[in-house]
Amino acid sequence: MNQIEIDSNTTSLRSIQEWFRSPIGTQVVDTEQLILDQILPGLFGYHLLQVGVTNQDLWGNSPIGHRFRMDLGDMADTGSAEVVGTADQFPIEKDSVDVLMLHHLLEFYESPHPILREAARVVIPSGHLIIINFNPVSLWGLFKMLPYIRNRAPANAARILPGRLMDWLTLLDFQIDRMVYGFYQVPILGRRQFKLPDFSQGLSRKMNWPLGGIYVIHARKQVGAITPLR
Repeated sequence: MNQIEIDSNTTSLRSIQEWFRSPIGTQVVDTEQLILDQILPGLFGYHLLQVGVTNQDLWGNSPIGHRFRMDLGDMADTGSAEVVGTADQFPIEKDSVDVLMLHHLLEFYESPHPILREAARVVIPSGHLIIINFNPVSLWGLFKMLPYIRNRAPANAARILPGRLMDWLTLLDFQIDRMVYGFYQVPILGRRQFKLPDFSQGLSRKMNWPLGGIYVIHARKQVGAITPLR
């Protein structure tokens, strides 16, 4: 398997890592954490793996005992994870991970397909795949069209429509269990601090409007039926 290329090499990854440490980037991660806190308690197993563009652990509400992170060899910040690999080659055995979380990983590589195939390889039958992406069909997607920010994080993320991603997952024998949208603030890219909306109690959770700045897909790997031979 050939290693896939990164847009603008490590510059793109370094910029999104820095952005996630900014006030608004921190709020986005906090919103994503609130969504994951609603999903993870119901997912059980032995091993949870997180792979993404940030080294912040997002599994705090998971009941799984062994939770670990894989850093990417081309990431700017590495050294704190149990495993180091590449986006299309996880040093993980086939059918060995109960829950796999991909945190904005698909959006900063040339092609998401090798990453998804590798995810399908390592997740156990009936295991879970959680994908967190920016939502192109939102104010964030509109701001991406502005010429003076289109090359800045997070506007330089690839446009991956939720419907298209769900189609790709279906082809890889995943069943979509849940789609959650979040973060309805205007995507100001500066350093000003805004109040974080209360996802757990707010209207955004009750309505789940598809215009949130981020979306979270929870999918389950299907087990093929076996037809006995007479």
